[in-house]
Amino acid sequence: MQVTTSDGGLALAHNGALVASGIVAGVVLIVVGFFFNYFGYRLLKLLIFLAGFSAVFGLVLYAEYKIRAPLDTERARQLWYLGIAAALGALGGACVLFAYKVGVALVGALGGFALATWILAMQTHGVIHSDVGRALFIAALVVAGIVAALFIQRPAVIVASAVWGSYVLFVGIDCFARTGFQYTALAFLSTPGAVYETTPKVYAMIACMALSALLGIFAQFRLTRKPKASFIPL
Repeated sequence: MQVTTSDGGLALAHNGALVASGIVAGVVLIVVGFFFNYFGYRLLKLLIFLAGFSAVFGLVLYAEYKIRAPLDTERARQLWYLGIAAALGALGGACVLFAYKVGVALVGALGGFALATWILAMQTHGVIHSDVGRALFIAALVVAGIVAALFIQRPAVIVASAVWGSYVLFVGIDCFARTGFQYTALAFLSTPGAVYETTPKVYAMIACMALSALLGIFAQFRLTRKPKASFIPL
């Protein structure tokens, strides 16, 4: 089975109808993405929990699809995959709460991954066509995100959470908008059957993601800035 940006993806059956797994995934992604994008650093403990959740959820779901991708007709399997990934993600998020530095590093890693995916998405099949080249590019930005989050901290965490949040937000929106933007990460990670193609609608999603990330960065800096000390004349 091959899925492309013209298929609509996770949320659709062959007849074009929304399916349960796509609706659930879309709603969760929109909520989580909105939080990351606009409120991440403001609620740091929740941000760290969701970073652990997102990382474990994504890795488990990727492994499940690598091992045995569900067929279009296997709706129950799709829901089981989401449920198992969510349960393990919640466990991972809870564990990360006891390791603050790991949580901060995960936020940076997710931001680096989202930025790499956004850059690669500028061209059909990715700006870098080599599988090895794409993997190295993604890994480099992930490592850069981790280093920045650990050493620069607040500014880097705000930027990383906004970029990752914006990416997740628009992947969730794409579960309903059906442009195919959701296939960026799947295709660039060489997931079987996933093919990424740019279209005017996908370019619109890419532009909206960038705008949303910039708004999120601005909002988070405003929400977390220290109040100026008031001057009280003698």
